[in-house]
Formats: sequence, C-alpha cells, structure tokens
Amino acid sequence: MPQSPAPHQPPLQDPHRDPAEVQHAEVEHLDVLIVGAGLSGIGAACQLRRQHPRRSVALLEARDAIGGTWDLFRYPGVRSDSDMFTLGYAFSPWTGTRSLADGASILDYVRRTAREFGVEELVRFGHRVVQAEWSSANARWTVTAEHGDGSEPTTLTCSFLYACGGYYRYDEGYTPDFPGLADYTGTLVHPQKWPEDLDHQGKRVVVIGSGATAITLVPAMAERAAKVTMLQRSPTYVVSLPAHDLVADKLRRILPARAAHTAARWKNVRVAVASYQLSRKAPKLMRSLLTRGVARQLPAGYDVGTHFTPRYEPWDERLCVVPDGDLFKAISAGRAEVVTDRIARFTEQGIALESGAELPADIVVTATGLNLLAFGGMRLLVDGTEVQLSQTVAYKAMMLSGVPNFAFTVGYTNASWTLKADLVAQYVCRVLAHLDEHGYQTLTPVAPDSLVREPLIGLASGYVRRSLSDFPSQGTTAPWRVDQHYPRDVRMVRDQPVEDGVLHFGHASGPDGTETSATSAAPRTLTVRGRTVRYRETGAGRPVLLLHGVARSLDDWSEQHDLLSGEYRVISVDLAGFGGSQRLTEPTTLPGLARAVGEFLDVLGVDEPVRVAGNSLGGAVAMRLAVQSPDRVHSLLLVNSAGFGREVTATLRVLAIRPLGRTLLRPSRRASVMAERSIFHDRTFATPARVDRALRLAGRPDGASVMLETLHSLGGIRGIRGIDAGWRRELLAAVAPLDLPTMVVWGDRDLILPAHHLDAARAAFPRARTHLFPRTGHMPQIERSEELAKLALEFWA
Repeated sequence: MPQSPAPHQPPLQDPHRDPAEVQHAEVEHLDVLIVGAGLSGIGAACQLRRQHPRRSVALLEARDAIGGTWDLFRYPGVRSDSDMFTLGYAFSPWTGTRSLADGASILDYVRRTAREFGVEELVRFGHRVVQAEWSSANARWTVTAEHGDGSEPTTLTCSFLYACGGYYRYDEGYTPDFPGLADYTGTLVHPQKWPEDLDHQGKRVVVIGSGATAITLVPAMAERAAKVTMLQRSPTYVVSLPAHDLVADKLRRILPARAAHTAARWKNVRVAVASYQLSRKAPKLMRSLLTRGVARQLPAGYDVGTHFTPRYEPWDERLCVVPDGDLFKAISAGRAEVVTDRIARFTEQGIALESGAELPADIVVTATGLNLLAFGGMRLLVDGTEVQLSQTVAYKAMMLSGVPNFAFTVGYTNASWTLKADLVAQYVCRVLAHLDEHGYQTLTPVAPDSLVREPLIGLASGYVRRSLSDFPSQGTTAPWRVDQHYPRDVRMVRDQPVEDGVLHFGHASGPDGTETSATSAAPRTLTVRGRTVRYRETGAGRPVLLLHGVARSLDDWSEQHDLLSGEYRVISVDLAGFGGSQRLTEPTTLPGLARAVGEFLDVLGVDEPVRVAGNSLGGAVAMRLAVQSPDRVHSLLLVNSAGFGREVTATLRVLAIRPLGRTLLRPSRRASVMAERSIFHDRTFATPARVDRALRLAGRPDGASVMLETLHSLGGIRGIRGIDAGWRRELLAAVAPLDLPTMVVWGDRDLILPAHHLDAARAAFPRARTHLFPRTGHMPQIERSEELAKLALEFWA
C-alpha cells in the first residue's frame, strides 16, 4: 500500500557528502528493497522469489499488516470492481466462487499468496520510508524509514529500489470545505477511516459522491438503514456485471486450475480492451449502450438522463461496476435514491441543496475521493540532488528518467491494477537478470530533450487533476507513452529487448567519477539508411566484427567481447531484421544482409579492414561481405558456419516450408527451451536468461517472416537432400580467390549444422586453419568461450 507521508520531512543530507560515508558498519544491505506490502508489493516479492531465489529481498510496510488497500478499507460492502481473474496474480490462480469479490476475500487471497511463496517472512512492519538517496560512487540506495513508535529511524542500503505503493495518500482522504459543516450535529464519516462501532441500523444516510466507493456503499448500507441517498454533483457511467463468471466456472470444470485461470484472465482482458477501445472510437455508441443498460434495470420512467448520463465521454473517468445490479435493485425497492444536485450548505440536521431542497441525515458519508501522493511522499535524491518528480518522465510507466535502479508500480486506469503490476514485476526480474548476465550494476532511463510531455494519469477525475503537477509526466511516443493497453504492454514488457537504446547501463563510478568496470559498454543503436541498428562496442585498437546466426542476436557474442576487448576494438551487431535491428525494406537475402553490415561499418566510422568472426548464418554473411567489399575484410573466423555442407537437419528443412514454419515459430516458452537446448551440447548453458531472450527474439515483430525469408533466399527446399547448394558453390568459389587468412572451427556435437561440414570447409579452403571442439554444440563461442578466444588471439596475432 502507499506509504503515509511523514508529519515532517527529515533534513536533506549534505549534498557534498556521499551517503556511504555516513553509513554505520552494521547497516544492512539488500539486493532489492520493496516499499509497500499490499497487492503490488506482495506480487513483486513473489515473482522475485520465483525468478531470483538467491537475491536478498525485504518489504518495508508502514502499517502493521499485509494487504494494503484491502486491509485499510473497512466500510460496508467494500469490494473490487475488477474481476478477480485479472485482479488476481497470473502465477496464483483465484479459486474463489465470485469473480467480483468482497474485500475480505481479496485480503485473504493476498495473504495466502504471501504465505505460499514464502514472502510473509520478508515483510518488516512499521517502516514508513521517508527518504532514499542514490550514490553513483557505490551504485546503491541509502533508504531511511521512520517508525510510528518514535524510535530512531532505520537505515538500509539496497542495489535496487522498488516502490509498490501506488499513488493514493492513505492516511487521509479528500473532503471538500463544505459551508456550514461545523453546524452539522449528526455523524460525519470518510470511507478511509470507517469507525468499527458505527451503527447505521434504521438511520437516514447520505453518501456524497458518485464514484466506485459511493456506488459500493449505497446498496450495502441500504440493507439496514432507513434510507440511503446518494448525493452527486454529476453522474458517473455505471455498468452492471454478474458477480459470478459463468465462462470461468465452465473452464474450471474442464481445465486444470492454472490453465483455467489463465484462459479466464485473457477472456476478461480482451473484453475490457474491446470495451475501452469502443469507448474511444465510438463514444456515442458506448454512451447509448451504457445508459440503455441502466434504464433496463430501473423502474419505467426513471430519469436516467439526469442521474446516470454524465457530461463527459465514457472512460474519460473510470467506469464503475455494479455486481448483479445491486445498486439498481436497492433503488427499485425504494431503499435507496439518487439525488443530482449541488450542496448549498450543511445544516444542523442534514444538507441544504442549491435547488432549495433539504436532505435530512443522521449519517453523512463523504465518499468524495482520495488525495494523490507519489511514492507515499518518499523523497528521492540522486547524488545529493533532490529529484523533482514533475521534471521526470515515466519510462514504460514503471521507471523514471534520470533515476538509476528504481522502479514503481502504477496500475491501469481502464483495467485491473494487477495486470500492470504483474508486468512491472516481470520486467524488473528481466532487467535484474540482464544486469547479472552482462556484469552491469546500474541501469538508468534517459529521455531525449525533444520529448513532448503529457500528464501521466489519463483521467479527468477531480482527484487526478488536483495533484498531477506533483507527478512525473509521460511522453507521446513509446517507450515513454502510457497506452493503457494490456496486450500491447505485454509485447513491450515481455518481448522487446531490454537494451533498447533508452536504458543506459553501467557500473559504480568509484571515488574519481569513472566507471569501475572495463566492460561497461552496453549495446547502443544508431541509424543506418533510415533503419535502426543495434550494436555493441568494447575495447580499442584494430577492429574485430562479430556476426550472429539466424534468428539470434549480438548477445551470442557477449563472452567474446570481454575476452577480446583487451587486445582489440570489438564490435558486434544485430543483423538486419534480427535482435534489435530493423529489417531491410526489401526481402531479406544473404547479399542484402552483407550490404547492410558494410553500411553499418561506414556509419560507425570503421575505416580499416576488420577481422570478422561469424557463427552459423553470420559466417555466410562474413564471407559474402568479403566478396562484396574485399578491401574491408582482413580475415575470416568461421564458427560452425553456414555455407559448406549439403545436409541440414530436419528442423531447418521443416522451417523452410513457409506455412508450417510460421506455425512452429509462434513464440512459446516450451519451444524456446527446446531450441536453446538443441544449440548446446552441455545443456546447462541453456540458462533461464537465454531461454527468455530466445522467447523475446521469437516474438519480435516480423521475426518469423525474416527468418523464413532468409532460409528461402538460400535456395529453398530441393528434395530430401535439404537446402539447394547453388548459393554455396557460388559463394565459396568467390571467396577462395581472395586468399584471405581464414580459420574454421566447429563443435563435434552440432545438431544444427553437423560437424562433417568441417570437411567441406577444408576442401573449399585448403590453406585455412581448422579446429574441432570435442563435446561442443552449435555455439563454441559460448560453450568454449575461453578456448575460442585463445585461438582467435593466436590467429589474429
């Protein structure tokens, strides 16, 4: 839940003094520190425990209980207006009978999930975070948390700070300054602070407001009150939905719990997205559908136009859900009424309206909204300078421009909060794995100066407008734009490369301000003939170019970067249409890929011959580059290279059949696991991080079509012998006269291009050096990284 703001803010630390200098020797350090133990924080911790079990994690919670909103709000009828298949976690199936569940059931679900995933023990209660300062010198946050008992504040450090408190201020709600309020002698209550002993039996109740809280309270209190009046200044769009999801119930009877939960979740996501898109594209139609739906559930002649037809368009403010039409049933039975008018003043016995009418009230509930508070009032500093949130931009609606190693959770306004919270947690796990894999310590989103900015939260509600100036903004283009579109966000968060040219990766700067690691260069992008090209560059000296295989990326050469950059300027690049590089405007062919590599080298400013190493397809591209630009290539290191042997595996023959290939290339984790295992002889190299990367590459836009185009450009299928040899004969005949220094290496257990291709290479290039790695698969540069680097250094010496 959001952290309540401190009654006073602690003084800023000396901006010239590094936080590390003031830390006591016993200060505890954590890998990840989560702020908030509500729905978002518990979900984040569960995913971290699942995907990063060795990382140290703790959750700081200001209150004394898990549950956040669902533990704090105790008013009658408190419930969710999001279905539990989307409000529930993707990894923890909802097993309750009601899709629109009550608050107690949701709270029990959150706490049960925390117990099942071992997160309950990670929560530290009574810790209200008031300040966090980042130190670039040691790449960590110093976090200060105050306690309600007045004891000394707690100081912790962490490598990654994760704010999971939402954007509401929960120590107090919003109550307007009503005229005459001091004259009122009845009971005044705000839903955020509901008295446990409040008895409304037989009382006259007025609920001020028209949002989700008011629409929940009215039918719940009407069961016992003499009468409940919902007093609204203007109406809200309301839709009635069944509390039980019949489709989900049927799915549960025929599918395992997790599969049924996933199917119901996606069914409800699609319905919600369709509803929102219809509201945006055809607002008049959506308005008509909503108002007619309300009219059908109310007595004939009811003034729907006044009480349930807002002045704004659908989804300019959040749509309110009524489970099983309970509000309309209460109105139809005469236990509740809706009055649309303005308050003139409070009186001793009730509320006088501008129309001249007066509403008698024993109890007035001010369901008038909430106050917004970014990150629970936590003050952020980076190297002694306070972060002005209004000057930052939200990256993928989960990180802040210019703020290192920091993520936050803000859910959707047009769908379930947890849909986005789950995605944020998955992305945090991905970037942490990426830091590990590449040896980085820091990541920071960097926004371009030219970025056009808009408000972060796209609602017109009063509680939003009052506080937007204190929040980060969003941009008008990805990855800075908040689309409020879950399927699109799934692709963006799960499938797009972590290194997108916007996130900058690095290391602790050390006391002199320079990065402490020699391998700090992260992949970057540049524009070549209107296309985005992703590349990585390390080291200095004579240039080495590393080229990857079909449907792969430059990350296959990461180990060689570290091993070779001490002697050479090492460059790797995502081939056109693969990894993070945009495809060619024409169909993908071997000559086109080689030409694109040459253009990339021109733009990068490489003006001397390069030592080219290519794996699989990358080897064929390297040879074609040498043919097309012989003065550009110094030598060839061909690693399990395409272009030699006639026979190919059954997998490549099947994939070259277009319709079947597209079907098999649909991304799935199981397929990615199988693909990675087929690449390596030692399957321990098929790590979860590599599987995740393979899944993202398989799911990238045009990924399957570019791969199939590439295979077909190599001649297509010619009977049972596999891919036609014509292009190979032509290529090898053109390369041989160049008499370039050449070395060919192979893994003897290659399941993609069998090891006897090395014999064909010896025949084609009799003067080439060759080497056969024992017990090695298709990528010796990974399985035999140090041995291959040693061979390369000797060859190029």
